[in-house]
Amino acid sequence: MNTATLTSGYESPLREAQKEETRKRILDAAAALIETVSPAGLSFAAIAKQAGVQERTVYRHFPTKDLLLEALWAWMDPRIGIKSFPQSEEELVAFPARVFPAFDDNEQLMRAFWSSPQGREFRLGMNEKRKAAICKSVSAATEEMDPREAAWLTAAVQLLYSGAAWMTMKDYWGFSGDEAGKASSFVIGLLMKAARERAAETRGAGKRRKTTGERP
Repeated sequence: MNTATLTSGYESPLREAQKEETRKRILDAAAALIETVSPAGLSFAAIAKQAGVQERTVYRHFPTKDLLLEALWAWMDPRIGIKSFPQSEEELVAFPARVFPAFDDNEQLMRAFWSSPQGREFRLGMNEKRKAAICKSVSAATEEMDPREAAWLTAAVQLLYSGAAWMTMKDYWGFSGDEAGKASSFVIGLLMKAARERAAETRGAGKRRKTTGERP
């Protein structure tokens, strides 16, 4: 048996733990640097210095800046409380009030996430899953609405659920993350109520047409 082959193909738990710790240090360093520079100005040399590793080590974990930034955005989600997309209307309504305050604690990262091309690409890459979760969360309120109106409402809810809503209310209204979160949650709740009222109107109109023979 070739012990050299076995040894070279074996990754010890300790080595794996060291690799993961190094990866975390690199991401921590990148996050710290984004507090002072834009994603475009982020260099691997600066990240390596901040993390206390060789520049080639950064490249070994993240061969390109795009891969590094994609990992950084994914790393950021649990840090700001985004563990998963909402799976119910209750979770959807509660989301902004729960998460927007953490956006303030990571403001530069959030702004980089929303202003950089890499952040946009990451958001677009997750958009179908996000849309599906939001559609599922609002489905009980919108199922009897006109499909086009339901799509309008769902798109507006997604906007209120997003970091764009936090940033707009912060920049143009001077809201804190806490207040912006409460505002978004409040309005999403109102939209869910309005959706049910609209569906009831639609049902009522349908019944009247059946009774009177009116055309839609």
